[in-house]
Amino acid sequence: MPPISCDRRPPPTGSAPTEADLTRNKTNDDHQAVLDLIFSQMPERQNRHSSTWWFFLLFPQGPDGYGPRQLMFTIAARRGREMRITDVPLRGFELNRPITGGIDRFEATAVGWYSDGQTVHDEFVRHAGPATLDFGGGSLACPGPDGAAMTFHTPRGDQPMLAADVCGPGGAARFETWGDLDAQISSPVVSMDVDTPLGGTHYIGWRRLHFRGRFDLPTGPETLQGIGFFQRVCLNVPTFPWKWIWAAFPDQTVFTAYVPYLGLNLFRKGYKFFRSNRLEQATISVAQSATWIPPGETEPVKFNRMKATPVLGRGPHPQFDIVARNDRGDHVAFTAAPYGLSRFYIDRPLLGPIESHWNYNEYMFRMQGLTGSIGGRPLSREQNGQAYGSLEYTYGLGL
Repeated sequence: MPPISCDRRPPPTGSAPTEADLTRNKTNDDHQAVLDLIFSQMPERQNRHSSTWWFFLLFPQGPDGYGPRQLMFTIAARRGREMRITDVPLRGFELNRPITGGIDRFEATAVGWYSDGQTVHDEFVRHAGPATLDFGGGSLACPGPDGAAMTFHTPRGDQPMLAADVCGPGGAARFETWGDLDAQISSPVVSMDVDTPLGGTHYIGWRRLHFRGRFDLPTGPETLQGIGFFQRVCLNVPTFPWKWIWAAFPDQTVFTAYVPYLGLNLFRKGYKFFRSNRLEQATISVAQSATWIPPGETEPVKFNRMKATPVLGRGPHPQFDIVARNDRGDHVAFTAAPYGLSRFYIDRPLLGPIESHWNYNEYMFRMQGLTGSIGGRPLSREQNGQAYGSLEYTYGLGL
């Protein structure tokens, strides 16, 4: 692992600011201001295609690092009238809904799952309900039937934090999250802010955080701690196909990648694939980005060429061959081998029997066959340890 730099001197004149430079002068109040924005959908920007997603991904610490156990909790909402999110009937929000005193009320769906490394417990939480987003109070609550509920909030104490309370038919959770705040990845950051007449995106990400809490799991109650990821995205364009990866190593190094794409599966419905790899892989990347992020203040390594290729026929789910490179010679390659799947999909009537369908497949994966080099240092499982990750493979078009 590269040494963690504690050099507090400013960078040489003319050099690009490092990740640590971008956060060094930020106060806790600055970080809290970003967390406060999580509890707004920015309704003045919303349009007929808008959807909003709040999303926690947690990797409990285990004997081999972080994973293979994983937990996910999300609250999601979409503009529209009648629709189904993962077969749960839901009425979407209206653009002209009243918002008084920073209180935004709308219908939402809450979904949570737990993977014990072998079985995915999708029944942890899954309901629709009347959500309340309180900007002034810093909270989002989505209650459901029979005492089920999911609440995200920011405690607004001495340390910038997020917290969650979850209760469902398959379990319960109460946990807090915080970051080291020594780089952008360990801090809450507005990493995308696009607003045009045709739509846009406002994205807040906390790409590496710590968590600790009490979890009543389908396998029994436990106190867990580890690392994870949080995002709030206000998407004001139609939901589109993408591949997204977040993987963690035992030393808290993170590899993350995002590849929006277009392919023949744009009009696919349901969990199925083409009969040949050639057709499944017939896609065009709209954009691509990938980053290798060491722990602490060490500068991330960014890649300008990235592929995430689905390969059929190796098991019950596609595997994904991942390759990332940059012009300095850094490169990473591995296979994302899924050991679990959770699905999330949206069906929305358009005209008569015609529906739009967008399918979100979330795979828990084990990193296999790691090779490459970062800064001249070779990568391997023996050198870097066993990594586990989450991979989103979405398709369809949410109109």
